[in-house]
Amino acid sequence: MADVAVVDGAAPSVPVSNGQAHERTVYEATRGRKLAFCLVFILLLPFYLSLAPMLFWRLSQGVWTGTFGLLVLAAGFSAIMFLLLIEVMHSLRTRIELGPKSVKMTLPAGRGPTPIVQYRNFDIPYADIEAVETRREIYGGSVAPVLLQGARIILKDQSALRLGYINEANTDPCFPYPVIAEQIAHRAGLEVRNRGNVRRSVQKKFLGLNRDFISESEGEVSETEIAALNATHRRWVMRTIALLLGMVVVGIVLDIAFPPSSGLPPALTSVTKAIMGGG
Repeated sequence: MADVAVVDGAAPSVPVSNGQAHERTVYEATRGRKLAFCLVFILLLPFYLSLAPMLFWRLSQGVWTGTFGLLVLAAGFSAIMFLLLIEVMHSLRTRIELGPKSVKMTLPAGRGPTPIVQYRNFDIPYADIEAVETRREIYGGSVAPVLLQGARIILKDQSALRLGYINEANTDPCFPYPVIAEQIAHRAGLEVRNRGNVRRSVQKKFLGLNRDFISESEGEVSETEIAALNATHRRWVMRTIALLLGMVVVGIVLDIAFPPSSGLPPALTSVTKAIMGGG
């Protein structure tokens, strides 16, 4: 099943505060996505839970052979399961319903582009919305830049509600937050405010050093700089691909020129003997 926004047009159109009529539109993860994430999580869970008794037995019995590798595996497995749990919760809980008079949302309660397991419910009348804002945030450098587009709602009491982020390199068709922001602004009779491009620090963002969506950025970034950043990133990617392809070609040539039955090439044999002799 394709990951697309679920649109429910069965509800009748009702006039909203700005005099226009809109149908109910729902954005949520598809059943296929929910089933896939839940199935993968359930299949991996028994293997993950078995690591704890294995480590306990090894440590209690003083068996150290292979224990360090098992600890590394457990740490990596824990990180994967945590990220998978985040995706499972995001697929099951996140929901945005654009109604005729208000927008009902179930969104992550945490900060940052990555959702966490805590969620909150909101029911905001369009008449209470002061503004809808979007902004592009740039993380990292030219080697691995990450460009995120964020959107938020400003209420008339000056409180802010973050809708979410999308990665420009890998957009989520179920939750196109900039598009959702435009639809909310349209139903509220407003124009979307584009707050430009800024460079952000990952450490400050996720360690809670920055608590404001708009201010305290690392500096404004122009479209020219973004284009140059993307061009440099593409060059790095092409160089990495070329290096990997070159290594594969060299490996194939060595296998053809020196089959495994013939032993190592003379040059490598000399180096090996020198190392062994020096040891």
